[in-house]
Amino acid sequence: MLIETFYRQIGSEIVTNKSFKFSMAVYKLHYFDNPRRGHAELSRLILSQAGVPFEDVRFPHSEWPNMKPTTPFGQVPILEVNGQMLAQSNAIARYLARQHGLAGKDDWEQAQTDMYIENINDLLNAVAVPFVEKDPAKQKEMYGKFMTETIAFHVVAVEKQLKKNNTGYLVGDRLTAADLAYYALFSDFIEVKFGGAFLKDAPLLKSLLVRVRTSPNVKKWIDFRNSKYYPDGNE
Repeated sequence: MLIETFYRQIGSEIVTNKSFKFSMAVYKLHYFDNPRRGHAELSRLILSQAGVPFEDVRFPHSEWPNMKPTTPFGQVPILEVNGQMLAQSNAIARYLARQHGLAGKDDWEQAQTDMYIENINDLLNAVAVPFVEKDPAKQKEMYGKFMTETIAFHVVAVEKQLKKNNTGYLVGDRLTAADLAYYALFSDFIEVKFGGAFLKDAPLLKSLLVRVRTSPNVKKWIDFRNSKYYPDGNE
């Protein structure tokens, strides 16, 4: 089992950096050792943006049969908080966002943040269908349809929302878990796998993704993660 603690690996720099807040809670995030990072990455980004230390527990699929009965619903990711377990990726992300000021500043903003997270979850479920297709030709066709229909439609809708909000962020006037969710899927998966052409007519969304990527705490996590898990640059 691969267990990495983000703040321990980075060392004294993160301990002395006053931009990082420390929580009394001890967080352990359990998920498959997935090269595409999957459903746990939003929670990792939330914790990282908040400057909260956590143990990134990654395990191979071969260990899953033994671990599965110990989880609440036989699913991962699992967030362990001071020894207690919380299941369901969106429930985990929302809990962490509320705990660390990334859920929106009032009930309406929190509802909007939830809306965007649910949209991303729908897209993750949609892309999972071609991902498991075994026939290469059929998989390529399915991925193409996903990009030209599902993603293209969604990008147009989100670009309109960003223009309407007119703050540079999806919700309110500051970074929230909604922005992190879009980064986790669009820049951390879609753009890596298919290139950035899908953003050519979406300058506001493209700028948002860059803004998230260059946010100091997020950048610290991404640089650490990539150097640790993807040292050859192949994600």
